[in-house]
Amino acid sequence: MNGDTVGIERFRTFLRERSLRITQVRERVALAALQRRGHFDVDEVVAELRRGGVRASRATVYRALPLLEQAGLITATVGRRERQRYERTLDRGHHDHLMCTRCQRLVEFEYEAFEVLQREVAEKYGFKLTGHSHQLFGLCPDCQGRRG
Repeated sequence: MNGDTVGIERFRTFLRERSLRITQVRERVALAALQRRGHFDVDEVVAELRRGGVRASRATVYRALPLLEQAGLITATVGRRERQRYERTLDRGHHDHLMCTRCQRLVEFEYEAFEVLQREVAEKYGFKLTGHSHQLFGLCPDCQGRRG
């Protein structure tokens, strides 16, 4: 079974356990999201579906993506200017993000010192971590040289 098939099965199970309908459009949204590499937004999923002959509105995709997130298949990442972005989490290692607030450039990074520090902070306050997200905002090298 490839990752997309596993993801679709996990999504079906998630919907069934919550007595939610398993529709063809929801499955096509799930498949389109799972096949995306890198970060994506609602409009990119809608465009992908339309290229594949699926008539799905932005509202349908907006409603389906949170279900995929709750199922642990995608996660919302940084979003600015009312443009929420997502990325596939199935079969992906943990990473954090740097985002340019001007051009929206997104850089993924891993930094072990962050991981160690968050565990220490959680322990200090008696928390058991179940997840985290680091999103750092600033200006990328290209935008630092631009006026605007």
